[in-house]
Amino acid sequence: MVENICHHSLTQDLKDLCQMVYLILLEYDEDKIQDLWEHNEINFFLARVILNQYRSSNSPFHAIFRKMQERSVSIGIGTNIDEKTIEYLNKNFKPRKER
Repeated sequence: MVENICHHSLTQDLKDLCQMVYLILLEYDEDKIQDLWEHNEINFFLARVILNQYRSSNSPFHAIFRKMQERSVSIGIGTNIDEKTIEYLNKNFKPRKER
């Protein structure tokens, strides 16, 4: 369902979104979930939760996963830093002295 709603294959981001949806369901009122199931409305409910989490910039999914991803830097094998950048970093960003 997540793949269809987000129009992407199941990337790591979307796997995290699935986990967030599971957590929301577990924290939701059990009687309301049961009522949604009995009235065949659970799929609509899940679709709305997924859309709200995926599209909103205020959702827990955005705050926890997307913001963290935006602020992090990949240090994979293919990362190349040229000598000028290393010199600049060494010159301008010296480690703090311990107190």
